[in-house]
Amino acid sequence: MAIFYLDYENGNDSNNGLSWATAWKTITNGATAARIAPGDVIRIAKSPPPTSIGNATWTNLSKTVTLATAQTQTIELCETAWTASANVTATASTTRKEGSYSASLAIADAFTTGKVAYKTLPAALDLSGYQKISFWIQNNAAIASATVFKVVLCSDTTGNTIVDTFYIPAIPSTGRWLPLTIARNGGGNLGSSIWSIAVYADSDPGAITLLLDDFIACTTDGLNLQSLISKNSAEQGGTEGWYGIQSINGTTILLDNSTNTSASGGRGYSGTTETVATYKRETIKTALASSATTTVQEVQKSGTLGNNIEFQGGWNPATNEQDGETFFDGLNGNGYGLYLTIKSYITFNYLNVYRYNYGIYYYNGCTNNTIITLSNANNNTSYGIYYYNSHNNTIITLSNANNNTIHGVYHYNSHNNTIITLSNANNQNDSTATGVYYDISYNNTIITLSNANNNTVSGVYFLGTNNTIRFLSTSGNGSNGIRNPRGERNYLYNALIGEAAEVGGVVDFANSRIFSQNHDRTANNHVIFTDGGQIQSDTSVRHTDSGIAWRFNVTSNNRASNYPLDLKIARVACTANNQVTVKAWFRRNNTGLTMKLVCRGKQIAGVDNDVIASMTADANTWEELQIQFTPTEAGVVEIEVWAYGGTTYSGWVDDMTISVDGGNPVLTNMNYVFQAQPAVMNSGSGGGGGGT
Repeated sequence: MAIFYLDYENGNDSNNGLSWATAWKTITNGATAARIAPGDVIRIAKSPPPTSIGNATWTNLSKTVTLATAQTQTIELCETAWTASANVTATASTTRKEGSYSASLAIADAFTTGKVAYKTLPAALDLSGYQKISFWIQNNAAIASATVFKVVLCSDTTGNTIVDTFYIPAIPSTGRWLPLTIARNGGGNLGSSIWSIAVYADSDPGAITLLLDDFIACTTDGLNLQSLISKNSAEQGGTEGWYGIQSINGTTILLDNSTNTSASGGRGYSGTTETVATYKRETIKTALASSATTTVQEVQKSGTLGNNIEFQGGWNPATNEQDGETFFDGLNGNGYGLYLTIKSYITFNYLNVYRYNYGIYYYNGCTNNTIITLSNANNNTSYGIYYYNSHNNTIITLSNANNNTIHGVYHYNSHNNTIITLSNANNQNDSTATGVYYDISYNNTIITLSNANNNTVSGVYFLGTNNTIRFLSTSGNGSNGIRNPRGERNYLYNALIGEAAEVGGVVDFANSRIFSQNHDRTANNHVIFTDGGQIQSDTSVRHTDSGIAWRFNVTSNNRASNYPLDLKIARVACTANNQVTVKAWFRRNNTGLTMKLVCRGKQIAGVDNDVIASMTADANTWEELQIQFTPTEAGVVEIEVWAYGGTTYSGWVDDMTISVDGGNPVLTNMNYVFQAQPAVMNSGSGGGGGGT
């Protein structure tokens, strides 16, 4: 095993990577396949620690965070059009990051160089206590170099007498809002009497339109539009998420989703409303991605079983201790922050991803990879973490997958992945946004999913089957806590679902199922959610005094004789040519509800047709139903209960007896029939099996 060092801000990929002094710069071109081997550890330099910005008021489900004291000075909010030079059209655009408008500067081909446009300020500003400016920019054509455009602060009212100059860097992306924080050219403090702000072109930019918004002055190490803010003071760990900033205007901060989220959009903060000490921290800015699919940092080699290649963030070059975290930041919402394709046995730890298109992207055959601690996968344009055709991967701790525009964690055709703990999956913005989404994905497990709250659609969306969440809480989601539309069968344990419509999106006649054991975190409270009805345990209406009965609530006329609300209540081991007798007690609150005890035909030789017994008793009367059949071969058959009729009626089943000629009858209580994958829940004695 070898140890290598990577420092994105101070490293160089031509180095040997053997010390902090000779650290690599990037994962892609530093930790190349030729340089690393299974078992190697790449130590990655940490981001700066959190610093206090005083108290602030945080409000649940609000974008607004109100500072006790302003940290910046507003220069220009771009709410009205600037004054344009010849061959430039200046307007106020509703595509904005702050307020109602941004400043649009449409530069024609005929423009060459010089002053593009200016804005007179309402009064002179003393900015001598600040060293930088921060603002938002969006460009519809690439900016080739840092010698094309500059922003200037001027002591006259028409943008001619330049006091402070700030060169706009090269921007390869187009159509993306980008937060810039730029030091004064030459360093030092800003001017003490600033009357106007202007944009100049030092070289011909060609035809291009710039959108500009929210110009503020900030100190060298102070709060700015590239900062993240949080209630979290810990340099390492903590469940409070770090949030990107949409705008700053005096003491008012608006929290962002993706960088292209408008001032009118975004879901904001999810948590306790309080006034509390608040912190900001700076990120490590990776190279700007030119497109949504640009790979920013890509793992180049796989480890082997027992010899993972480890990418360990949060290392302190000064002390050589892992005492922090690394926050990688794409800034413009483009690209794949950390990308793996056909890679296995990779470990990530204390690496966070912000403002990319996909934060972490496991693509096409990534298996057996591990994330130990990932505090934040937030503010990404599409997904915090995306699994595409990738299996058997594990996340031990994911604290926050928040404010991504589509989904926090997304699985597509990806199976057998495990998340041990996901603390927060909140506040997405897109009309399809959820906390965790399973798309054609099976046999995935989350041990604990807390606070899958306030997503646009749902906390969890199942479009795959046989997925399990063992400890779940949701609230405040736009449609439902859980969506399960297409015939999938998924499993919850100890779920606390706060939405009035707990499970939704089910398609008629899909017969999808959510099996929820100890629902509402109540022992022996079990619920099966499906279309056109609900099946749940009941202790208040019983045939005998112990255990539970199962109540069938039919809610749709779709549940008819050809599509009953059904539950498998037993699996019976049969022997050849021996009669099987199954009995169970039934009750209904209205004779408009049909209830049946059924063994479907053609499950086993000798039972070619459905064997059915139907209720005939009056309402609110217990009746024992019996079916008998004689297989001609040994095997296993399933016994079902059917219910249909009306939209408001309920029926119950309890106390089942099963006997096979030559054996003793077995009494089975209804605790036995609720099944999760693949074992039976609450099993009692006897020869029955679980419902599915």
